[in-house]
Amino acid sequence: MPGRRHTGFKSRAQWRYFFANPRLRRYARQKAHVTKGGKTTRYRRLPARKGIRRR
Repeated sequence: MPGRRHTGFKSRAQWRYFFANPRLRRYARQKAHVTKGGKTTRYRRLPARKGIRRR
């Protein structure tokens, strides 16, 4: 196995986090391309947040 493949984003919060965090930004584009949906609807189809919001 030459390398691990990227999995798509699970939520909009994760999408924003990956593009905002300098350490994760290099993986953000690949993850965005793997996310299901068309070019313009990928981001819109994702839930705002996945799971429970803890305090």
